[in-house]
Amino acid sequence: MSLKVLVPLLALAGVSSGWQHKTDAEVRDAIATNEYSLIASADIRSAASTALEPHWAAVEDGVPTALSVDCQASASLCAEHDVASFPAIRFYRPDGTKRHYRGPRKGSEIGTFVNRMLRPVLTPVDKENTSSFRRSDDVVMIAHFTPEETSLGEHYADLAERFHDRHAFGLAVADKSPGRIACYNNAIGAMQMSSELDEVDAMEKLLKKCAAPLVPRLTRRNEAEYLNAGKSLVYFFARVDEYLDAWTSAVIPLAKKFHQYITFVTVDLNDYPEMPTHFGLPQNIDDAVALQNPATGQVFPFTGEITIDAVEEFITDISEGKVEPWDGKTILELVEVDDSENVQEQVVEEQQEEAKQEEVQSDAKEAEKPEGEKAKTHDEL
Repeated sequence: MSLKVLVPLLALAGVSSGWQHKTDAEVRDAIATNEYSLIASADIRSAASTALEPHWAAVEDGVPTALSVDCQASASLCAEHDVASFPAIRFYRPDGTKRHYRGPRKGSEIGTFVNRMLRPVLTPVDKENTSSFRRSDDVVMIAHFTPEETSLGEHYADLAERFHDRHAFGLAVADKSPGRIACYNNAIGAMQMSSELDEVDAMEKLLKKCAAPLVPRLTRRNEAEYLNAGKSLVYFFARVDEYLDAWTSAVIPLAKKFHQYITFVTVDLNDYPEMPTHFGLPQNIDDAVALQNPATGQVFPFTGEITIDAVEEFITDISEGKVEPWDGKTILELVEVDDSENVQEQVVEEQQEEAKQEEVQSDAKEAEKPEGEKAKTHDEL
């Protein structure tokens, strides 16, 4: 099955476009009177603002107090709120507190952020709700401390305050020390646990390790981290978010299988338009796969149909020395795979056209026959 078949059609449904910006007075009134307000500060000259526009309509449908402001028309308002880059998405309370949204600019992710902001920073956990709370978010951390472990409790509360916009934090009362923390990454089905929590940054290190995505999106901020991690990298390049998301979900079993030696990453070609040419791939590709060994500098572009099985076989062949690395010069041609339904339709159309041609040729031959021969032919039928 090709990658494009994996893309859920529902991901494309219900997406509309068109900012419905509010005036300065409407924004100020919303912040002052609403229980909370989610505000997108945009600038139509910003490419990132343009990319957010179709997703924001879905956000406003799901979040009653979501609104947007055009910082080109409302420059003083945006300056008042210290908006320096676009788009800026922030969660405001009437008391003046605010929280910046740092995640992917997609409707579902932004909605999840709002849900996190509306729940307690620390959720009390006991036998009754442990199971449900463990599944309440992509990454869930639960601390088990005795009432006497006040220092650990304070450090944990500080951690939750800093990161509760991205993860869920629970606190359970333990019968005996030492305290321990369990962290669940539900997105990839992994769990981390530690009772070695005395170091100042021990809890944050545990959270970072637990929350690390199995198939991360490459960004300018993290690219050095993955290039210097001592592992080979398998890149999946695409221009469409739905393809990147579909690949991320589909490749998780393969990423788990090779996680000791290989990191699978996705690359948005809108952010890295020049990157394919560094792997021997055409710059104008829509999607592609390549493997890189940073330790040796070797790269291996994949030129076949992109399926999970084919990529696994490609990795195995490289490890067995059956695939030569890219020569650093040649730009390779990729296999173009048509959508199966389009192929079927094309075959049917070709068959129908051939049948019409045969019918026309048959009628023409019949018309050329003498009258007696025509009658003889009809008699034999």
